[in-house]
Amino acid sequence: MGTRVWRRRCARVLLVDEDDRVLLFHSRDYMGPGVEYYVTPGGGLDEGESLEDGAVREVFEETGLRLTGDLGPVVAETAGVWSDGPGLVIESEDAYFFVRVPHFEPARDGLEAIERREFTAARWLSAAEVAEVDALVFPAGPSALLRGLLDGARPAAPLRIPWGAWTWDTDRGWTTTERAPILDR
Repeated sequence: MGTRVWRRRCARVLLVDEDDRVLLFHSRDYMGPGVEYYVTPGGGLDEGESLEDGAVREVFEETGLRLTGDLGPVVAETAGVWSDGPGLVIESEDAYFFVRVPHFEPARDGLEAIERREFTAARWLSAAEVAEVDALVFPAGPSALLRGLLDGARPAAPLRIPWGAWTWDTDRGWTTTERAPILDR
């Protein structure tokens, strides 16, 4: 049986509260015993959906927060391959928005069943805390980007951030894909 390849466009959101903390979902043991990571709110676009519409929908589904108004420009992009098991490779292109919001406690009601199992906690982290876990943030570590955005820098064009997700390697199990090629399209 061969490996299936799935192409996926994603909208992600760096939700930042009034104390300059960003919301990340934490996961532990979902991908395997001892495997820990953080995920930015966001996910795959539905057929025909714009990046902004996908970002708004994903934030609402994953947190219960309904974003209103213009999200502003895409501030960063990343692309690469990842896998959540043998037999499937996902070629992903992810775009990030930066949105300031009042602090809130995310609701889990809109999460898909798989997300309820995967996301063990929702955590608001400071820029320093994000820097400490940067290598564990899926699909790409946002700490350098976040520091610039918190200082008021807005890129003229979306910044390219290094891909850091993981993939299933039949010889070694779960491995990071930082060595995987960035998909430039």
